[in-house]
Amino acid sequence: MESPSLVMQEAPAYTMQPRIPSSVFEGLFVRGLEPDDQLTRALEQEGYDRRCPEVDYPVQVWRQCVTVARNLVYGHLGDEEAYRLLGRKLTEGFTQTLVGRVAAVAIPMVGPAHVVERLPRYLAMMGRPDLEVQLVPMGERSRSVQLPDVHNRPEFIAGAMEVALELAHVRPIITVAEQSHTGFRLLIRW
Repeated sequence: MESPSLVMQEAPAYTMQPRIPSSVFEGLFVRGLEPDDQLTRALEQEGYDRRCPEVDYPVQVWRQCVTVARNLVYGHLGDEEAYRLLGRKLTEGFTQTLVGRVAAVAIPMVGPAHVVERLPRYLAMMGRPDLEVQLVPMGERSRSVQLPDVHNRPEFIAGAMEVALELAHVRPIITVAEQSHTGFRLLIRW
């Protein structure tokens, strides 16, 4: 008599959703935007209480809070401009946090090319080590950056990068070259 064969079943695929550190929330929603009572209450309804922050938050809470801020702070603007301004506020505020100060100190010394090349490291600090960034040099002062990010608008990341590059003492021009359901590509020039 033969022994029954064992059939191995694959474990269900489980993809852990990114978690965004509270320092990123602090950067945008406390230091960058300096929220009024209305925004503070709206953020609390989405799961972020700046008076009692958690260690980190699910990326869905981040997305909802960014959308709320977009509507309440920049509701009079179109999406592209509003999200770019929010991205700028994120970097401006994040550089005032304990974690952000450490990163910001080096930016003027390393120069713009290294700032762009360090984007994967900066994104990891901001809770996104899952992103496999593809950088392609397009000359001495230009890079194509492919980001498989489905949680942030490309204009948001463009605005955040603009401020980082301005800290490196250049005037960047960042355009959204492509966008799809799997991410986007930015063209960064300085």
